[in-house]
Amino acid sequence: MAIDVWRTRPMSSPMTRAVDRLFEEAFAPFYGGRDGGAAGTGQTGVQSLPVTIWETDDAFHAALMAPGLAEDSINVTVQEDTLSVEGESKFQPPEGARMIWQEFGPTRFRRSLRFGTPIDPNRVEAAYMNGLLMLTLPKSEEAKPRQIQVRTAGGASNGNGQTRN
Repeated sequence: MAIDVWRTRPMSSPMTRAVDRLFEEAFAPFYGGRDGGAAGTGQTGVQSLPVTIWETDDAFHAALMAPGLAEDSINVTVQEDTLSVEGESKFQPPEGARMIWQEFGPTRFRRSLRFGTPIDPNRVEAAYMNGLLMLTLPKSEEAKPRQIQVRTAGGASNGNGQTRN
């Protein structure tokens, strides 16, 4: 297995660490870097959740990969044809611990998806298990396809497509 030397510099000089910190603070708001927020604000960056969506006749279904989210922080909102999901991972090392390596930290997640078809917000179901947020988003009754019976203008039909006189 190859080791990325740039990411594994345990013996870096104070100047190297200062330059690394400068770049992280300058670009973190654009790529959700180490702390993901502006320097000195203590705010975490907002990242997006990977999602897979499929459709059935009656509903949309979505699976969002959300490992490490605090279950009490997950907020699912549906308005007309738009789904919004927010959450937060709250991992913190123990007080007084010295950080040796950190590739993730407390992070806020947000994702909004527009389906183009109205969703029935009263029947939406959400379940979070093993790092996956599974959603069932039933289509509103107005959005479901309807079979329209065609009447002939010339008279009553006998059911065979023929007109009775």
